[in-house]
Amino acid sequence: MAGNYGMSFAAKMIEQGKYAEAVEEASRAVGRDDEDPTPLVERASAYAWLERYPEAVTDLEAALALDQAAGVLEIDVVDDAYFSALLGVAKVEAASSLEAAAKTLARYGTVLPTGRHLADAAAWPDRLRSVSAGT
Repeated sequence: MAGNYGMSFAAKMIEQGKYAEAVEEASRAVGRDDEDPTPLVERASAYAWLERYPEAVTDLEAALALDQAAGVLEIDVVDDAYFSALLGVAKVEAASSLEAAAKTLARYGTVLPTGRHLADAAAWPDRLRSVSAGT
């Protein structure tokens, strides 16, 4: 098992491309320890691979809130995952409501006011409008 030492079972499932199983295992881990944000991040990662972006956003927001006390997450990694999940939601929403998509992207600055993707979150609504106008 070299290279997997210390890796959670959910993380191993993600690495193997077994995303539904990873969601189940991470959910069990969340139930065992509701103060550790790590299983929420793992479940969010699996949700993102399954393109279940709203669930990924919810888990990442909960993980970030828990990490205020725990301080165990690699914030840059979670920051990237959070922006990516929000963008996934916004792209789907843009098909029916550019306003909803812009509102979703605005959540980024509320949750991570010093995040690495503030400029991206501000720029994407215009990109989505351009794509929408071109179709």
